[in-house]
Amino acid sequence: MASPKTVPRRSELRKVKFGTTDMMVTEVCGGTMTWGSFNDKEEMAHDQLDKMVAMGVNFLDTAELYPVGWNYGALTEKWMGNWLEKRVSDGSVDRSKIYIATKVNPMGIGAEHEGRGVASHGYDSEIVTWSCKKSIERMKCEYIDLYQVHWPTRDCPLMSTPTFQPGDVNRFMPSFDKGTQADFDRTVTSIKELFDAKLIRHWGVSNENSFGITMLATTCVKLGCPLPVSCQNDFSILNQVYEEDTYEAAYRIGMVGLPYGGLCGGTLTGKYFDKTKPQYAAKDAAERPLDQCRHRIKADFQPRYGEKGPMAAAAEVVALAEEWGITPTELSLAWSISRPCNASIIIGTTTVRQVEECVNAALLDLPEELISAVGLIHERHRNPCVFYADKEAWKSNSNEGRAAQTPEA
Repeated sequence: MASPKTVPRRSELRKVKFGTTDMMVTEVCGGTMTWGSFNDKEEMAHDQLDKMVAMGVNFLDTAELYPVGWNYGALTEKWMGNWLEKRVSDGSVDRSKIYIATKVNPMGIGAEHEGRGVASHGYDSEIVTWSCKKSIERMKCEYIDLYQVHWPTRDCPLMSTPTFQPGDVNRFMPSFDKGTQADFDRTVTSIKELFDAKLIRHWGVSNENSFGITMLATTCVKLGCPLPVSCQNDFSILNQVYEEDTYEAAYRIGMVGLPYGGLCGGTLTGKYFDKTKPQYAAKDAAERPLDQCRHRIKADFQPRYGEKGPMAAAAEVVALAEEWGITPTELSLAWSISRPCNASIIIGTTTVRQVEECVNAALLDLPEELISAVGLIHERHRNPCVFYADKEAWKSNSNEGRAAQTPEA
C-alpha cells in the first residue's frame, strides 16, 4: 500500500530579507483591514495581534482607509495604536523589532484632514505629509517602516481586471490624472519629503502594474528619491496575474512582493462548501458563523473572490489539499509564500484560531509534486478571480456552478 503524501513542517517561522532593505521580516505579515467592521470589538483585534506576536510574526500591515466593507477609515490604525502603546508599556513588544506598514489612499478616506475632508487627490505633498503624520499619531509608532501608495491615481484598471482601456473603463472609482510625467513627479516628490522629514524608512506601491512601477522608479532616479521596495498586489492560486508582467518590472529594480488576497476573501478556506465540506465552516462556527462571513454578509464587497469561476477552481484546491493531508488554507498560503516573486504575504483574519492556522501555514515546505499539481489547477482555471473582456459574462457563466454567496443546496 502506498504511503500517504506528506508535507514537511518546520518548527519555527523563517525571517527573510525584505528586498533591498535591512528589514528581516517573517514570511507572514499580519493583515488588519477587517478590524473595525467585520470585527466590531477592539479587543478582537488586540487578541489577534497578541497571538501573532506570540507566534513570532514581526510584520504588520494596515492603511488609513481601514476598516473596509463598511465603517471605512482611520479606526483600524487607532486600534493598533492602542494595542502598541499598551504592549510597549508592559514590555511585551519592542517597537524597534516590529515592522509596521501602512498606506495613503487617493480618495482621502481616513486622512481626517481638517481642511480638505474626504476628497480625491493625486498624492500631492500636503495631503501625503498630513496622512503620514496622522497615521503615526494614530498608531503611536514614532515612524513608519513601509509607507505605501494604496492604488494608482491615473486611468488604469484596478483589481478586478488587468485589461487596460484609456479613460475610466475597467475602474470602479474615478481616476484623478492621466499618468503623465508631471503626475509621477508629484507622487515621488511627496514621498521624498517624507524621507527628508524622517517619517518613513522605506516606501512601496500597491495595486500597481508594470508601467506604474517603471515610471515611479525612473522618476525616483531623476528626483533623487529612494526606490520603492515592494509591491502589494492581489495574488493567489486563483489570481496569478502579477507574475505575467508586473513581476518582471518589480524584479528588475529589486522590488519584492507583499501580496494580499491569498485566501480570496475566505473562498480558499473551503468554508463556502458548507454542505459537502462542513468541517471548514465548523472551525469558526461559534465565533464567526458562516452567515456572518464576508461572501454571505457582504457579498458586494470584493465579489471577484466568490464568483462562480473562483468557486469551481477552489473545489479543486480543497480536494488537492485533502489529498496531501493539509488544510486548503495551509496549501493556499504556503503556495503564495513559495513563489519567487514574494518576500512575505499578508494574511487576513477575524479570529485567534484563524491566526493560528494562517501563521502555521508558513511552516510548510511544499514538495515540487504538490506545487506542480497547483500549476495544473491554474492551467484549467486561468485566473478566475479576474475578468478580461466582459464582466457580466464572467459573473454569469452558468457552466461554473455556484457563487460563494449562495448556500449549497
